Amino acid sequence: MANAAKEGARGSANDVYALETGDAGAARLRLLDGVYGPETRRMLVEGGLCTGSRALDLACGIGAVSCWMAGQVGADGRVVAADVNPDQLVVAKWHCSRCQDHEPIEYVEASAYDTGFPSGSFDLVHMRFLLCHLVEPAKVLAEAYRLLRPGGALVCQDLHMSSIYCFPASEAYARMIEHALAGGRALGVDYNYGLRLPAAAADAGFSRVEVRLNQPAYLRGEEKRLWEHTFAEAAPSIVRTGVVTQEALDALLVEMSEAAADERVMIAQACSPGVIAWK
Repeated sequence: MANAAKEGARGSANDVYALETGDAGAARLRLLDGVYGPETRRMLVEGGLCTGSRALDLACGIGAVSCWMAGQVGADGRVVAADVNPDQLVVAKWHCSRCQDHEPIEYVEASAYDTGFPSGSFDLVHMRFLLCHLVEPAKVLAEAYRLLRPGGALVCQDLHMSSIYCFPASEAYARMIEHALAGGRALGVDYNYGLRLPAAAADAGFSRVEVRLNQPAYLRGEEKRLWEHTFAEAAPSIVRTGVVTQEALDALLVEMSEAAADERVMIAQACSPGVIAWK
C-alpha cells in the first residue's frame, strides 16, 4: 500500500479500501472477473440487460464488466462506468479501449453514496464486491434504488469471506479468514456482508428480490490463488489495524501458496451471494 488511507471505494470520510487500486490492482481484478465473471454476466442478462438498456457499472474497477455490458446494449443503449478512484478509471479506459466490439462507454468519477446522476436515469445498476468495503452500505443501496427507473433492476454480488474452504482442510486458510474478518471489523466493514444483502435490498425499497449463490472451486490454475493474492494485497492494511504481525502474515502466505500448488487440494473460493432486485 502506498499510504495508510488508500482510497478505493471511498465514498465517505470513514471508508478505507484495503486493496490496491489502479495499475497495481489490475491483475487481481482481472483474476477476480475470471472467477466470478460468468455468473455476473448471467445475472445481468436475467436482470434485463439487453439492446437499448441504460446501465450503470458502479465501482467499475478495471472495466471488465463495463466492456461486456456495452457490447450487450449496442448503439441504442448507454453504459456508464463510475468509480470514486480516478486511478481505476484510467485503467478501465485502457482496458476497454482494447475491445473493438462495443459502443463508447462514459467514464465518470463519482461516489457510490452520491453519484450525482438524476433519479430514474438507468434501467439497470450493477455493483460487485463493493458494499463489503463500505461503512454505510445501506446508503449505497438507497442510491441505487433512486437511480433506477420504475421496473429497473439492481444486479449486485457481494462477499461471504467465511465460506472459503479447502479440502483437505488448510489451517492457513482458516487463519487467513480469521485475520481478514478481524481486519475488516477494525476498519468498520463486514467482509461477510453478502449474507445481509438480500434483506438489505428489501429494506432499501426494492419490491422483488431474488437470490443467487455462486462458489467456484479449483484444483489448479491461477484462479485457485485468487484469495492468496487478495490477502497479500490487503496484508499491509490488516497489519496496520494491529490484529496480526507482518511476520505472521508472511508465514501464512507461504502456507497458502503451498496449498495452491498442491493439485490434490481443492480450494473453494468465497461464495458470492447476489441479488437481482427490481424497483
